[in-house]
Amino acid sequence: MKLVYPNKKYYQSYQNAYNDYIAHNVTTYYFDDITTENIEKKYYNYRKAINLPQGYVPQTTYWLIDGGEFVGEIGIRHYLNEKLLKYGGHIGYGVAYKYQNKGFGTKMLALALKKAKQLKLEKVLITCDDTNPASARVIEKNGGVLENKVTNIIDDKPVVTRRYWIDLV
Repeated sequence: MKLVYPNKKYYQSYQNAYNDYIAHNVTTYYFDDITTENIEKKYYNYRKAINLPQGYVPQTTYWLIDGGEFVGEIGIRHYLNEKLLKYGGHIGYGVAYKYQNKGFGTKMLALALKKAKQLKLEKVLITCDDTNPASARVIEKNGGVLENKVTNIIDDKPVVTRRYWIDLV
């Protein structure tokens, strides 16, 4: 099990995960559709802060690979802006539907926290919707300490967001 940069070698299993999310109406995380965009280039540009969309910050994205297959995706934002302090935080992740509730999210986050240290982050904020207990467990198993819950307006609807901090020093 390892974290790698997005790579064409794993495109088929990544696309399968994308399709499974759509088929099962998963909305807690969104994979990209590799049939419509070059995600290797997109994530390279995000990592290097090249032509970022307005309001975005640099982010390094990794794929969790196990047994030669894509299992999940995790992004580490290099710093926070005001919006990310309320919703999104430093790290966002999604596990392929067929691998959910099998410990992969916990392991992926643990590996990503080591990468965050390499980015010189001393502590990270990770958020999840209050209605996502699986994500809360992943964060808590990795040392996340709940600071508070805040209400955000997402797609014109109120969403209660849990805000966790993890010290990396």
